[in-house]
Amino acid sequence: MTLLALEHVSKLYQDGRREIAALEDVSFELDDGEVLGIWGMRRSGKSTLLRVAAGRELPEKGAVYFDGVETTRMSANRRTKWLRHAGIGLIGEDWRPARNNPVIEHVALPLLSDGMSMREALAPAWAALERVGCASSAHVLADGLSSGERTRVGLAQTLVREPRVLLVDEPAALMRPTEGVEFYEMLSALARTSGMAVVIAAEDIAPIRKAARMFSIDNGRLRAVDRPATVVAFPERASGRKRSQS
Repeated sequence: MTLLALEHVSKLYQDGRREIAALEDVSFELDDGEVLGIWGMRRSGKSTLLRVAAGRELPEKGAVYFDGVETTRMSANRRTKWLRHAGIGLIGEDWRPARNNPVIEHVALPLLSDGMSMREALAPAWAALERVGCASSAHVLADGLSSGERTRVGLAQTLVREPRVLLVDEPAALMRPTEGVEFYEMLSALARTSGMAVVIAAEDIAPIRKAARMFSIDNGRLRAVDRPATVVAFPERASGRKRSQS
């Protein structure tokens, strides 16, 4: 079943008098339980792609569908609420917790905003920390975490709502190489056991080589990669294609 679909999406930014294409005619589909890797250098468009897919930004052209519903036609407020409850999560390297709160309270925060009491939210928050291997840090103050632990706790804070689609933006940038590989392996295991679909955008191709499908992105153009192990330089031109076309 297709959960997320982008159809001919283009996103532009203004740089003074210049107009820069962050995304250019991008199309792809994502199914239940699928792990999809997106490889690209900095400023290639991969972060913009995830923000547009998550409904955080709107494209100038094209459409985004989640569970068959076009989110790009919704108002910003309705889109945010609908995607939150429909089950889409975005995590990246910018998770910055308040220093004086224990980790488990940070993980519980999304449930509090959904109307749960802290007492009700603690059990699912604990379960989310266990899923990412950070239960032992539940009562540690957030500023006592390592960069790798912060990334895992940020993931737990997203998982506590049990998303159906998880969009992951370069979290291993703040980790040691071995931590990054372990983190991506954990994401793949979560997809297998829960049926959650996962999109992982990364500058380093090594941790995402085992993704079921992979794309490269450069200058906002997406290209399907048949064999990730053979990826070398980006082509001069790359076009986005749906899964059914590749």
